[in-house]
Amino acid sequence: MTALENILLQTDQLYNSIVQEMNRLINEEVIVTDQQGFIVASTDAKRIGNYHEGASIAMQHQEKMIMSKELTEKLYGVREGVVFPIIINKIPLGVLGITGDPMIVEPYARLVQKVTELFIQDTVMRMNQESKARDLEFFVFDWLNHTSSYPSLMERSKFFHIDMEAYKQVVVLKREELQTGLSYHRFEKLKSTWDYSIEALFVRWGQDRIVMLIEPVNESRLEHHLLRFMDSVYDELGERLYAGVGNVTESEQLSNSFSQAVKSSEHANENDPIVFEMDLRFEMLEHEISAETKEKFMKRTLKELSKEQELMKTLASWFSHDLQTQVTANALHIHKNTLHYRLNRIAEITHLNLKNINDVMLLYIAFRFHTYAVIYSEK
Repeated sequence: MTALENILLQTDQLYNSIVQEMNRLINEEVIVTDQQGFIVASTDAKRIGNYHEGASIAMQHQEKMIMSKELTEKLYGVREGVVFPIIINKIPLGVLGITGDPMIVEPYARLVQKVTELFIQDTVMRMNQESKARDLEFFVFDWLNHTSSYPSLMERSKFFHIDMEAYKQVVVLKREELQTGLSYHRFEKLKSTWDYSIEALFVRWGQDRIVMLIEPVNESRLEHHLLRFMDSVYDELGERLYAGVGNVTESEQLSNSFSQAVKSSEHANENDPIVFEMDLRFEMLEHEISAETKEKFMKRTLKELSKEQELMKTLASWFSHDLQTQVTANALHIHKNTLHYRLNRIAEITHLNLKNINDVMLLYIAFRFHTYAVIYSEK
């Protein structure tokens, strides 16, 4: 289906856009009718749905008509002004009319017609661009999800002029702000900030992710380029991105790098804007263990401790300060004896010995699982 045929399926939206555009151009009443002569958009909302016989005739003859005072008395639903068919690529889309004294509004007709044609052609072009972008996104989706065989993907890649063997690593960029949609033009502007000294193929992945397929490069060079790119995107578009990076693999197995990049991106944030899968440690456990198992482990280990906010805050500080009691007490602005009392309460509730490394390890893992669960519940 062509972009123009797509437009014909979205005529209401198109007609309203035309009226709004013309209303900004001229200070006259504007109407648009469909191919049968019924008004579908107008600066005067009361006229929508009315039949305009003059527009119907103009559509049949495919030429401009002056709606004189005499014609308003003969034709149904007509006011003084001028009407002319909107024809793009020999396809009549409807009729546009300007209401008013013909002597005054007729000189506008050619200008309005030209602006209308340009407006529609621009819409067609944007829809064509969006369609091509969608085709590429479907192709990459099939590549990264193994929904098509590799030989068939190689054949399809010729249509996009893509050398699949050049890409051996995946980066997933996570968008922080989702109030602004990722339109084709916004996406193109975002891509333009990448300097392409590292070969990259960009595709949108829903509204909250961007996928980059890249050539294999060393970690430090890639990190430098990603940081510079993410800063440029923020400066140019006000768009804050965080990146997860998968490992280098063969292009035929790029789905593995993609899965790793998705997992890594979930842990990227303001404090750690780029996360490489190879650097994940505890996160590997967190990601691989089922939610049901983690829930059981937390309940079995923390027991009622998770309900004690002050004790959980104390535990967080104790762990973050490497179990150093004096440093933890200073950070919490409490006496060292108060900290000892709280740690003893934690031991009583959990039935764990905080001087035993095995028990401390269990408590730490349960605490980390709980922390991740809270973070994800707030998203």
